[in-house]
Amino acid sequence: METLLSHFSSLPRTSEQASVLILLVLAVQWLCGRRLQPRWRCALWLLVLARLALPWAIPSPASVFNILRVPAATQTAGASRGVEPQTGRAPMTDAPLPTPEVAAIRPGAGGAIWLVCSWAAGALAMAGCAVANHHKICRRVARRRPLLDEPTLNLLEDCKALMGIEEGITIIEIEAVQSPTLFGFVRPRLLFPTGLASSLTHGELRHVFLHELAHIKRRDILVGWLTLALQAVHWFNPLVWLAFYRLRVDRELACDALALSFAGAGEKESYGLTIIKLLEGFGQSGWAPGAAGILENKRQMKERITMIAKFNKTNRGLATAISLLASLAVATLTDAQNQAPPVGNSEPDASKGVWVVRFEPVGDFAPRTPGEFLQRVNQSGAYSGQKGQIGYFRTKKEGDKLIGSFLAYDPDQLKAALAKVPGLKVTSVEKLTQKQLAAYEKLPQESLINLSEPDASKGVWVVRFEPVGDFAPGTPGEFLQRVNQAGAYSGEKGQIGYFRTKKQGDKLIGSFLAYDPDQLKAALAKVPGLKVTSVEKLTQEQLAAYEKLPQESL
Repeated sequence: METLLSHFSSLPRTSEQASVLILLVLAVQWLCGRRLQPRWRCALWLLVLARLALPWAIPSPASVFNILRVPAATQTAGASRGVEPQTGRAPMTDAPLPTPEVAAIRPGAGGAIWLVCSWAAGALAMAGCAVANHHKICRRVARRRPLLDEPTLNLLEDCKALMGIEEGITIIEIEAVQSPTLFGFVRPRLLFPTGLASSLTHGELRHVFLHELAHIKRRDILVGWLTLALQAVHWFNPLVWLAFYRLRVDRELACDALALSFAGAGEKESYGLTIIKLLEGFGQSGWAPGAAGILENKRQMKERITMIAKFNKTNRGLATAISLLASLAVATLTDAQNQAPPVGNSEPDASKGVWVVRFEPVGDFAPRTPGEFLQRVNQSGAYSGQKGQIGYFRTKKEGDKLIGSFLAYDPDQLKAALAKVPGLKVTSVEKLTQKQLAAYEKLPQESLINLSEPDASKGVWVVRFEPVGDFAPGTPGEFLQRVNQAGAYSGEKGQIGYFRTKKQGDKLIGSFLAYDPDQLKAALAKVPGLKVTSVEKLTQEQLAAYEKLPQESL
């Protein structure tokens, strides 16, 4: 379940970015109109397939998501959840708190499991219905004998030779379809309604063959299965349904254009009449992921007939189409660059400045440790961390009260988020100079519980660990996210915290302090992609030095 939660956390972000791309594709198609040839209209949807299929993207300054900020579910989720309030010491978590997306996905263990189960039920139901429908057609086709009419088969072979298709294709007459339909891509079969072959002229049958062979040449059946898989995963997104509906419409237009390019421009009128004859004499075939029919959507027939009537085989507009595809790919298959560089950077964004937002507990809320402070913020689910929030949570004792603070590039956004946290009141907002910023970074996290003297009977250990396998965190937040998502790190039996990271070549090494190193080792051993490398007992001098260590980042 932990692994499923880990993969599920990136799903909303991927779907939202794909939604942006879908809207851009629709806008481009509307602006270009018929100037964009059918094959290129269809090719634009392949970018949507790629965006939905890729759970990650390379950050780029050219990404449209630098402007249209989509909350990153995996950016630094759970960075602050490494804090265990009952232990007294919290990790110095210099990373943003969970985004709203993660808060929505992980409001608690029960809520997260409910959401994942609901999503999985929808995905399995959709995939199961499609596979069952495909299996039903397979059984019906398997019981039928192939068509052996020699003139029809010779015409099919002539069309295959014309289009350069070598796959063996069987023609089967069956009542299960209402119009000519290509079925399967491993062993493609051309399904005809009973009596179709004898009711069409030689020229009309040739047009049907050219259209269905165009599906084979374009690998449309394989793309159909891919769209089914992605639609099942993203079933909750209505824009994905719209995109794949438009993909099927544009696919038929592209097949008409490809068929006409082989039939010849002089046959476009007779080709259009063939489509109309099929429309009048036969029905619309039902949708199946492994099938592609010539009459899949009667409602778009006017659009197809218009395209056929105005068809002209030309490469005009090729450069424009390629430029559009390349531009959209660069802008949408990449991700936004990190909007908020780590505060440790000696050059913060001077155009924004850096603010410290201080807040205090009010009412019945009386935190004694940094961990209790962060627990309240996390449980409220209000803190989004968007718009350049940096992090760097700090606490300071003021009498018998603990005062908290965060750094932010956008103090108004941070104030609004913290205002939603019950028991917290923002007391001040101050813009920092570079010198003040450097001083703030060095501040400790104070606590009302005196932990300056660790339990000498137990000692204090530092447990170091490194990423292994495919796990390659670039920030402290990514490290903590993996630990949190695994649900293995409990912090019981005297765990202190103080999460630290250190660069070692091109790898980031993590460490925690603990009173019970065996318990911490056992917990970390359950985290996929982590390997404990060393356990070292610290002296008081080493402990003091460890507490001052920064959190490094790649």
